[in-house]
Amino acid sequence: MKVLLVDDHPLFRAGIRQILAGVPDFLVVGEASRAREAFALIDSEHPDVVLMDVALPGMDGVIATREIKRRAPRVRVLVLTVHDQTSDVLDALNAGASGYALKTDDTETLISALRVVCKGERYLAPAIAARLEAYESRRLKASDVLSVLSVREREVFRLAAECLITREIANELCISRKTVDTHLYRIHRKLGLRTSAELVRLASSLGLTHAGRRREPIDIGDAKPANQVEG
Repeated sequence: MKVLLVDDHPLFRAGIRQILAGVPDFLVVGEASRAREAFALIDSEHPDVVLMDVALPGMDGVIATREIKRRAPRVRVLVLTVHDQTSDVLDALNAGASGYALKTDDTETLISALRVVCKGERYLAPAIAARLEAYESRRLKASDVLSVLSVREREVFRLAAECLITREIANELCISRKTVDTHLYRIHRKLGLRTSAELVRLASSLGLTHAGRRREPIDIGDAKPANQVEG
């Protein structure tokens, strides 16, 4: 199997190259420190699998993965990184990565991960697999908890959970602020919430918040219903 290494640390790439040199059925056909270098090598060397870091200068590994799958769908991407946040894993998998491994894993685990990915199967580091299973379980629980809300109320709930203020929610959903206040009032009433902080805590417990967007909650617990509701 032909492997392309994409990581901006030369010493780390050298270590991986040395490891794979001792595995008869793997051949490192190139190294890149940036995404654009990787694209050129994919075109010239036609690797079977790309070993991809997430934190790259310029274009990050997730965006690079999506571009690789667009350019060469047959090429498999195994993310190898120190970043183990669930959001990073989901972003990589959604971009088309075939697996997600950690730099803290041992040599045998990395080789096993490469073999799994090369067979066309998905690989997740054990710690990540357990966390992802728990995340999916929370998502199912969220569906049950939010089943009392209308479709529009769920949309407002998710935006409020990211601590967007009324004006921002109204802009995103193309509805009036008064309508947003009405939805928030109904959401609080149906879910037994008193404050915005409680809404955010509930959303967080259900795995519905994104750390990159959240701000400190502004209290909207006393929002009053309006007479008319749009959509």
